[in-house]
Amino acid sequence: MPTWILEDDCLTPERIIRIDFKGVNPFRVYYRMSEFLKFIFDVRGKDVYEKEFRWDFTSDPRDFLSRFIVKKKYDEWTNAWIEAKLQGKQPADSNKDGEVTILLTGKLQTKSPERTVMQRSTLYKSLRWLYFRTLYNDLRRNYIEECRIKINDLKRTLEKTLGISPEVVLK
Repeated sequence: MPTWILEDDCLTPERIIRIDFKGVNPFRVYYRMSEFLKFIFDVRGKDVYEKEFRWDFTSDPRDFLSRFIVKKKYDEWTNAWIEAKLQGKQPADSNKDGEVTILLTGKLQTKSPERTVMQRSTLYKSLRWLYFRTLYNDLRRNYIEECRIKINDLKRTLEKTLGISPEVVLK
């Protein structure tokens, strides 16, 4: 089935927010990640996926990797896909220093299916293009801005959980 897809990054011009932390018990952010994602993006548990989890307990410090995906539905056509990737090292003794790198990304995806003969017609495609270009474009821009704000809220929440204070620039 053909589908017309528009996709934009929520974070521009930088596509990824990176948080680096070295300190005591960096794995603690993993325990709260699902809760943070549900609360900040205002989604239910079924919309938060732990796509990947790896834990190497054969060495010390123990390597770990986890990928969370959030699907935030805005309307019948548009979804935001937010990804949080945690990768680091956690010592067996949680009182020792470890490290974690967190990468946050987001995409806004709008799909318009072309299931019927009418939806595949040139007239329909022209009207859809006109609608998306004139009326729906402002709504999509608002969705992108909301997605960006929520990803930055997640960044601040993770920094607060890890005890990272925001840098103050004095002039």
